[in-house]
Amino acid sequence: MKYLLKASIKSGYFVILIAIAGFMGFAGLYLYLGPNLPNVDSIREIRLQTPMTVYSNDGELIAEFGDKRRIPVTLDEVPQTFIDALIATEDKRFYEHSGVDFWGVMRAFVNNITTGTRSQGASTITQLVARNVYLNRKKTFTRKFREMFLAWKIESEISKHQILELFINKAHFSHRAYGLGAAAQVYYGKDIQDLALNEVAVLAGIPKGESIYNPISNPSNALARRNHVLGRMLAEGYIDQASFDEATAQPIHSSKHGTDLSVSAPYVAEMVRREMIDRFGREDAYNNGYRIYTTIDNRLQKAAQSALRKSLQEYDKRHGYRGPEQVIENFSEKSLEQKVDILKSLPVITELQPALVTETAEQRAVVLLADGSQHTLDWESMSWAAPFISSSAKGKKPKLAEDILSPGDIIRVKANEDKTYSLSQVPDVSGGFVAVNPSNGAIRALVGGYDFNLNQFNMVTQARRQPGSNIKPFIYSAALEKGYTAASVLNDAPFVKEDITAEDFWRPKNDSGRYKGPTRLRDALRFSNNSISVRLMNAINPSFAEDYLIKLGFPDEYMEPYTSLALGSASFTPLEVATGYAIFANGGYKVLPYFIEKIETPNEDVLFAAEPVQVCKSCEEQLEQRAEVESSEQVIDELTDTPTDNLDTDELMALPRLPIDEDKIAPRVIDERNAYIMNTMMKDVIHRGTAWRTLNNSGSPLLRRNDIGGKTGTTNDAKDAWFSGFNGDIAASAWVGFADYSLALGNGEWGGRAALPVWQKFMEVALAGKPENSMPQPDGIVTARINPVTGKLANSSTEKAIFEIFRTEYVPEKEPENTLTNSPDEEIEDIF
Repeated sequence: MKYLLKASIKSGYFVILIAIAGFMGFAGLYLYLGPNLPNVDSIREIRLQTPMTVYSNDGELIAEFGDKRRIPVTLDEVPQTFIDALIATEDKRFYEHSGVDFWGVMRAFVNNITTGTRSQGASTITQLVARNVYLNRKKTFTRKFREMFLAWKIESEISKHQILELFINKAHFSHRAYGLGAAAQVYYGKDIQDLALNEVAVLAGIPKGESIYNPISNPSNALARRNHVLGRMLAEGYIDQASFDEATAQPIHSSKHGTDLSVSAPYVAEMVRREMIDRFGREDAYNNGYRIYTTIDNRLQKAAQSALRKSLQEYDKRHGYRGPEQVIENFSEKSLEQKVDILKSLPVITELQPALVTETAEQRAVVLLADGSQHTLDWESMSWAAPFISSSAKGKKPKLAEDILSPGDIIRVKANEDKTYSLSQVPDVSGGFVAVNPSNGAIRALVGGYDFNLNQFNMVTQARRQPGSNIKPFIYSAALEKGYTAASVLNDAPFVKEDITAEDFWRPKNDSGRYKGPTRLRDALRFSNNSISVRLMNAINPSFAEDYLIKLGFPDEYMEPYTSLALGSASFTPLEVATGYAIFANGGYKVLPYFIEKIETPNEDVLFAAEPVQVCKSCEEQLEQRAEVESSEQVIDELTDTPTDNLDTDELMALPRLPIDEDKIAPRVIDERNAYIMNTMMKDVIHRGTAWRTLNNSGSPLLRRNDIGGKTGTTNDAKDAWFSGFNGDIAASAWVGFADYSLALGNGEWGGRAALPVWQKFMEVALAGKPENSMPQPDGIVTARINPVTGKLANSSTEKAIFEIFRTEYVPEKEPENTLTNSPDEEIEDIF
């Protein structure tokens, strides 16, 4: 008994000595590691890296950019089932310990000693927060102790509630999803409040090892981990047996979900991304949670995208079928699953789905889609597909399905409204469309190409193309500035100019190859007459025309003061052209295009708000009044040496000092009477000129409007086709051409056929139900009857006199009495 007592006393001393040694060692570790531990005082203000989000002007999501997808949530928004699952699985004594669970540490220590592994870490949720915020995941004893010390410090700074919220928002769930909010979207496409119990358990199990237990990369591991989480919830009393049985019976059904975008404007999103990186640098732009509101109108953007895609597809079908995208070798030997896998590997391009031809018979074909369904293509849906030879030639019209398709062909099909499918193909041709608000330059819609995923090059802002006849309204406006009128007559005849440097002659021709002799400028513009434009350019001087274009905002480095400038030899982007047409739409004011309305922080603090120049006619009048006042004051001061403040009897001095910021007012660059006359001339293009045939043949409602004007444009060999037009609410430009500058659009593909349909489809939507908005007639405009042949004022004997509008000082002289003239045929002809 005595020996037993002595042994007990000795063992007690031993335990105490072990405890003292452990405490001293622990204290020594703290003294060693403590000075190098991060300061956690700032953990209350810790920044959650959130992606940059881009919105339309009405708050619809356009895009999301960031290294980490994160949707911050408050703990009150988190389902209680997720909190229960997390605590039951990761840290059941979370509310009892002070950051480190010593019972858990001892259990892990014994397990690791007996097994010879590091399979258990005994980390609490607080320690996991310390690791996620301040440390790495490398398994070392030093890191473990640093983690423990940091956990104590964190628990002394913030509450359990805040610790849980921080963990839920910081945890990595794989596939770039950080935090529960993003994980619910990525794996299930749901808000966290809509998660079912089995889905909650899957997500709660991922942080244990995000690459091992996420249900997309490792569904079998995710299933086992989910059932373990549900088992822990059952054991801790958070769920009952029935809930456990129901949840464990569910299969793993997760799939990767992208950001749910409301507006498709990828080219605009890319413009914003580049601008934000230029402003803030990539790291801050991607992770500081900036919210960028653009000028894009959701409804107009959808109309623009649809208009461009449909028109490019129509062009493509006119020029024939280029054959299958690929042909599957040994087609008949492959199983259905193999065929479907091939189709699933191919992307859907816009609305065009990949399809596999499985059978052809007479005038029909059977195709297989990526979802495993089979559909029949009828003859009406594919009879268009004569073989493509070149942009100006097609092969024979097909008579049977086998003339077009063969089993094993991978093709593209388009779904119809009646749930049938039609043969289609991805267009080779490119295009771009942009619409701006003419009162301030805000870009309301922009589509930089057929499909952003195929080609990220933005045809609206990056492609410099020759505008062709689209430039003519600006040349004609320059001529009006020189004193010409809409009734001025020039000779439509062949034009030859010697090019001394090239030892050659330049012979520009009319598109029709025919000439009409003396022609008024109004008719020359509506018929897009080339010889008249060239003669007009020579008359006003190419240098004057270039300076005029520069004044309107066109970049001088992309044009030269040569006669060919009259036919569009410069190189402009569609955005520059649309901004130029906005000047005609708003009555003569130069606006600057912009696409970012404001930039906000995640806390809705405004970092930037656009302050565009605005068209303000009343401001212009007030500024003129102020200039008169200041001029008069200066004269009075010089004559009398009397301070103007004492001249209260002078009515001029009573005019108010106007609080107008001149930097915010769009400057006038075209005289309003000049702009008004050009408006009327471009309305003629729509109703009686080169745009009329296309609009009339389609029965467009635009022909019932009297507030729209525009101009077609086609370059040499039809390499570029344009249409730009406007009313008082919107100015827009459409361009169609091949990215390869050497390729032509083909015979007959003028601006009125290739590009006008894009503008037409858009404007029919944009102006539907809107009242007409025309430029009002300014003062100093008179209407007079003229001789349509000579352009002079009609006399009493003039036959078929017509009305024309003039600036008061430029009314032409009267035709001498008894002058006999023949009136021209006013029928629409030679329209291109």
